[in-house]
Amino acid sequence: MNKRQQVFNGIVLWLGLAFLGLMLQNFYSVLQYIFFLRVPIIVGLLLLFLPTISVNTGLSAMLKNLFVLRANNQLVLVIGGTVLAGLSTIQVFDIILYNSHLRFDVPQQQGIPELLQYLIAIILSLPIAIKATQLSKKEIEEADHSWEGWGIIFGVVAGALVLITAYFARKFFESNQVLEKVLLKIIAFFPERIQRGYIDGNSNLSYGIAGIAVFSIFLLIVYGLGYFIFKPRSISNRFEVPALFYIILILSIMVVWVGGISFFNDVSRIPTLLLFLVISSASYTIFKIDHFYKIYSKNNWLKPTEEKWINVISQRLRNQQSEDKTLVVVCASGGGIQASGWTTKVLTGLQQELGSKFTQAIGWISSVSGGSVGTMFYLDRFGDQGYPEENQLKQIFKSATEDSLDATGWGLAYPDLLRFIGLPFVIPKEQEDDTATEQDRGTAIEIDWKGEMKNPSASLGSWSEKIDQGIIPIPIFNATLVEDGRRFLVSPMTFSKHENCKSIDFNTLYPEYDIDVTTAARLSATFPYVSPVCRPSQESRWNYHIGDGGYFDNFGIGTSIELLDQLLESAQSHQIKKVILLQINAFPDDENPEKEKGAPGWQMEVIGSLLALLNVRSSTQNEGNTLNIELLTDKYKCGYKHDEQEKMLQFLKDKSCQKGVEIMHIPVKFPRGKINPPLSWQLTQEQKEAIQNAWKEWKTSNYEIISELKKIFPE
Repeated sequence: MNKRQQVFNGIVLWLGLAFLGLMLQNFYSVLQYIFFLRVPIIVGLLLLFLPTISVNTGLSAMLKNLFVLRANNQLVLVIGGTVLAGLSTIQVFDIILYNSHLRFDVPQQQGIPELLQYLIAIILSLPIAIKATQLSKKEIEEADHSWEGWGIIFGVVAGALVLITAYFARKFFESNQVLEKVLLKIIAFFPERIQRGYIDGNSNLSYGIAGIAVFSIFLLIVYGLGYFIFKPRSISNRFEVPALFYIILILSIMVVWVGGISFFNDVSRIPTLLLFLVISSASYTIFKIDHFYKIYSKNNWLKPTEEKWINVISQRLRNQQSEDKTLVVVCASGGGIQASGWTTKVLTGLQQELGSKFTQAIGWISSVSGGSVGTMFYLDRFGDQGYPEENQLKQIFKSATEDSLDATGWGLAYPDLLRFIGLPFVIPKEQEDDTATEQDRGTAIEIDWKGEMKNPSASLGSWSEKIDQGIIPIPIFNATLVEDGRRFLVSPMTFSKHENCKSIDFNTLYPEYDIDVTTAARLSATFPYVSPVCRPSQESRWNYHIGDGGYFDNFGIGTSIELLDQLLESAQSHQIKKVILLQINAFPDDENPEKEKGAPGWQMEVIGSLLALLNVRSSTQNEGNTLNIELLTDKYKCGYKHDEQEKMLQFLKDKSCQKGVEIMHIPVKFPRGKINPPLSWQLTQEQKEAIQNAWKEWKTSNYEIISELKKIFPE
C-alpha cells in the first residue's frame, strides 16, 4: 500500500468513526441501559458462547474437556446448573431494567413478562447443556456404562424444579409482609439518594427487590453447602462434581452479587471493577495472602550428601551380572495429563516388552510437569524387588490418567475465589498430622492424587530409604524458582551446593524439612493458572515461590545431561559402559509449515510477545537439548575426562574411537495424527485409548530399537 492510499484510508477511517459517534448520540438512552445492564449482558454472552470459545478456538486444548462429563449424575448437575445460571442472569437483567428509571433518572422501560423470563433462562442454558450432552455421550456409555438419555431426562427435571421453585418462592416472598418490613428497615439506614431504585414512589419495595434478596441468600446457601459436600477427598472412585458445574456456579453468584453491587454503585459513579481491585489488593496486603505448599520437620531423615546420589546408582545396577553395567536414564516431558499418561504407558510398556531387568537398570527419572505426575504414580507401585509387578502395570496407567480437573474446579470456586475477593478468613485450614495447611486449588489436586496412590502418605524421606536400598530409581521433579529463574530439583537426593548458580535442590534449601511426594509432583506441575505458584508453609531463609518446571526445560534433559556428566566423571563410573538416555515426549514434533500467512498486525501488537515466549519453549529447548546430547555422546565415546587432553585431541582427530561409554539416545515421541492432545487435567476415554494405541504404533514402527534393547536386556 503506497503512502497516498494510506492517507486516504486514514481519513475515511476517522470520518467513519466520527459519523458513528454522532449516530450513537441518538441512542444515548439505549447506551445508558447497556451500561447499567453490563453484568447480566456479559454473563449471558458467556453462557451463550462459552461452548464455542472452549471447543472451536485455539483454547480447545485447554477447555474442551470441561464439557466432557463422565456420568449421568454429572450431566444432571450441569443441566440443572445452567438453568439456574440462566435464571439468575435474566432476573438480574429484569430488575435492573425495570428499576433504572427510579435510580438513575432515565426513561422508564417495561419489565420482562414472567413467562418470557423462564423461556429466556432456558434459552441461555441450552448451549452449555447441548454441548455437554454431545461431547459426553460416548464418555458416559463407556465410563458410566449407562444410557446418557437418563442424564438428559433427570437433568431436564432438575431444571424444571429450579424454575418451579423459583416461581413459587418469588410469589411467596414478594407478598411476605415480614420480609418487606425487614428489608425496608435495612434500606432506611442509607441516605435518601441511595434508597432510590430500592423503594418506589409509594415507599414500598421496588419491583423484584424482595425476590432477588432471597434468591441471593439461597445461592449463598447452595454455595456454602457445596464447600463441605463436594470437598475433594483422597478416596478412589468417589463421586466428583464436574469442573463445568463450578464454573456455572461462579457465574450464577457473580451475576447476582456483582450485578447488585454495580446497581448500587453506579448511582454514585463508583467504578465497581476498580473498587473490587482495590479491596482485593488491600486484602492481600492486610491479611498477607499467599499460596503455600506444605513442608514439615522430620528429624529422623538424615539428608544425603551431594556425593551420595552417585553411590546409590550402583544399588540400582547390582542385579546386573556382567561387570559392564548398563544405566537407563529417563527424561519425562511436561504436558498436563497427556504427559502423565504417556510417561506411564511408555515405562510400563517397556517393562512388558523387555522384562524387569530394564526397569531395574533405571538410575533416575528427570521429569517435568505432567511427566512428574506420571513418574509419581509409576514409582508408587514399585515392589521391594525393584520394579512394579505385572498386575500393577494397568493400575499405574489408570491412576495416571484419572481426572483431576474437578478437584481444581473446587479449589478455584471456593478457597481461591474467597481469597481473591477479600474473604480469606472464612477459609478453614486443612488439618493433617497436627499440621494446618492453607487450602487452594493446588492442595485440592494433591488430595485428589492421593486417592489414586497405593501409598498416599509417601514423602521424599520415605522414598529416600527405598532409594538407599535400590528399590526405586531416583526421582527428580524439575521445577522453577520464580524469583531468580533457576532450576529447582525436588528429590530425595542432594545434587548441588548452595553456591551452584545453575540449579538448586530441595534438600540444600530446606535441610530440616520433608514434603509429601504429591507436593513434589505438584510443584513441578504448576501449570499456569491451573495450579498456583506457591512458597513453603514454614518461614525460612529461602521463601522462594515455585513455578512449573517447563519454564526452564520442558523435557527434563538439562538436568540429566548435567548429572550424567558428573556421574561419568566420577571414580565410581568405571563399571558403566552403556547409558540409555530415554526421552519421553508427550507431544509430536511440529511439522515444518509449507507457508505462513501471518497473523493480523493488531493481534501481534497485543499478544505477539506472549506467543513468541510460548512457542519458542518447545522448538528452542529441543534444539538445545539435541546439541547437548550430541556433545555428551561425543565426549564419552573415547572415555576421556576433562583433564585428559591427549585423549581429547585424539578423539577430535579420529572420531572412530569407541573405547569409552556408549550413550544411546532413544526419543519416544507421541505419534502424530492420533489425537489432538489436551493440555488440561482431564482425558476422555477416547484420548486414553489413543495413548494406548499410540504406544502400540510406536512399538511397531520402532521394532529395530525394541530388538536392540532386547539384546541388551535378555530375558
